Amino acid sequence: DSVLVNSGWNLNDDYFDRDETWAARSTPVDKQINLMHNEKDIIGHMTSSSVLVDGDLYQEDDAPEDFQIKVGGVLYRVWNDEKLKERMDTLIDEIEDDKWCVSMECVFANFDYVVQDKDGAESIIKRNKTTAYLSKHLKAYGGKGEFEGKRIGRVLRRITFSGKGIVDEPANPESIIFNDKVKANVQEFNMTLEETMKAQA
Repeated sequence: DSVLVNSGWNLNDDYFDRDETWAARSTPVDKQINLMHNEKDIIGHMTSSSVLVDGDLYQEDDAPEDFQIKVGGVLYRVWNDEKLKERMDTLIDEIEDDKWCVSMECVFANFDYVVQDKDGAESIIKRNKTTAYLSKHLKAYGGKGEFEGKRIGRVLRRITFSGKGIVDEPANPESIIFNDKVKANVQEFNMTLEETMKAQA
């Protein structure tokens, strides 16, 4: 289990609007897990998605003001290549030692702009032919993330979460892996594997 994304800002100055993120909350299921955002290095897949508010499971029908999307997933431990198996065993050990986090991947149909002043007040600017020049100020397109002394970000529209990377430096500092769940799953998997091998003997 891990935190895939928070509503609001991340360190890349992408802004996950509450309603847009809420609408996309079920899309991570069955998407890839890769290592360091390398789509050629797929090491697992996501199996579940739920919403957390203040660390607790949220099951209401309406979007809360601030929330996280938590995802469950599996990492592949059975490989024909012994080196790949050893690498995965090492990776899981390092995850248990808090050496790795996760980072979401998504696709989106469009985006608008959000600006935040020094007092934290935010306003949305619709992206169109008149305002499109603001894109050059976004970090995502090589800008400094500032416009007229204000922080400027990209509001992603019609999001689909397409995967997550196991990374060492996430854009969302709260995208942690819940180690108690990892350890429980590893123990359960090992027991199941042993039972399977005995049954096949």
